[in-house]
Amino acid sequence: MELVWRPLTTADIPEVAALYNAAEAVDDTGELLSEEDFAESFREADLPGGSVAVFAGESLAAYGLVVLRDNPVGTHRVRLDGLVHPEFRRRGIGTRLLPRLAELARVLHVSRHPGMPLTVCTMAESRSAGHVALVEELGFQADRHFYELEVALGESLAQAPIPSGYEIVPFSAARGEEVRLVCNAAFARHWGSVERSPQEWAASFTDSPRFVPESSFLALSQGAVVGFVLARHYPVVEEMTGVRELWIGDVGTLDEHRGRGVASALLSRTLARAGEKGYQRAGLSVDTANPTGALGLYERAGFGVARTWIDYGLPVAF
Repeated sequence: MELVWRPLTTADIPEVAALYNAAEAVDDTGELLSEEDFAESFREADLPGGSVAVFAGESLAAYGLVVLRDNPVGTHRVRLDGLVHPEFRRRGIGTRLLPRLAELARVLHVSRHPGMPLTVCTMAESRSAGHVALVEELGFQADRHFYELEVALGESLAQAPIPSGYEIVPFSAARGEEVRLVCNAAFARHWGSVERSPQEWAASFTDSPRFVPESSFLALSQGAVVGFVLARHYPVVEEMTGVRELWIGDVGTLDEHRGRGVASALLSRTLARAGEKGYQRAGLSVDTANPTGALGLYERAGFGVARTWIDYGLPVAF
């Protein structure tokens, strides 16, 4: 089988989305992406220097994408995303693809953050035995585990009280910059977290068609933002599964306001509003080693574990 390797271009988006969803039909990871989702990620990527398309004749057999961080601190963790089409698996493509992506990541890293340590990382769903075996064979180590949690939305969900001295209000674009700064502060000590720049924040929230401001809420103390729940909606999930899902992208509270029920109050309002808006399910991802007790918060809100993801890392010498 003769393979052609070249960088991705935006013209490849339909084929990449088709490959991704063909793989999802086999792998059942729960991660569904549309052409619009790939268009958004391609806009943020360095396609000439940080991507790979693998063709077997006219067919896209595999693809890979290097995802850099805007403001790395300490160690630059560069994510390597990619998939091999189910029809082309077990032919050694993945074994060649991942090291090639790691080398592209090394070159881009050296040009942008010389002197900073580099770790390339990739996520694998725990039941994807082939993916797990591949990354471990290539020397990647499991650095962290994440639970993907889900809860069905309905009348049985309890409404947590708003603690004294706080106010829960809907997200307002006028507070966008304040929320960005609070978000950066709330996640400052979380594993793998980096500060979001104004540009990255806008791409993820205020300018993103996936952001759902009407189901996102802020906690105020003396008029200032001290906590938040920020939600997204991915139409492709509903299109492919028939389930209208609200994705809870970020939940956070400033250190000095934790342990008072602020996050519980925020989350319960988001879930209630989502139910009113016709969402049938809410989902989110949580670090199993999160030191703030976030997993307990979500379990009390009715969430249960649907899947487990493993963040694998490999330090790169240069």
